[in-house]
Amino acid sequence: MNKEPVKVVLWEENQKDFLKKFYDLQFTPRVGEEVYLKKERWKVTRVEHDLEISEINVYMELIKKAKQDKSSNS
Repeated sequence: MNKEPVKVVLWEENQKDFLKKFYDLQFTPRVGEEVYLKKERWKVTRVEHDLEISEINVYMELIKKAKQDKSSNS
């Protein structure tokens, strides 16, 4: 029995192009989890499984970095 590899595609929410593709990832990120990708932190917003073509689409949004207030250190 030959098992087809599962493709995991990471997408930026509301964008047409994918960020990264993986095959047979050991763990699939879940909704609400944070992922470190391309030197930035992302939060998973939704996960869609397409069983017919062995694909998992993971949609994420970039976590905005909080600006540090330098005036409070004076």
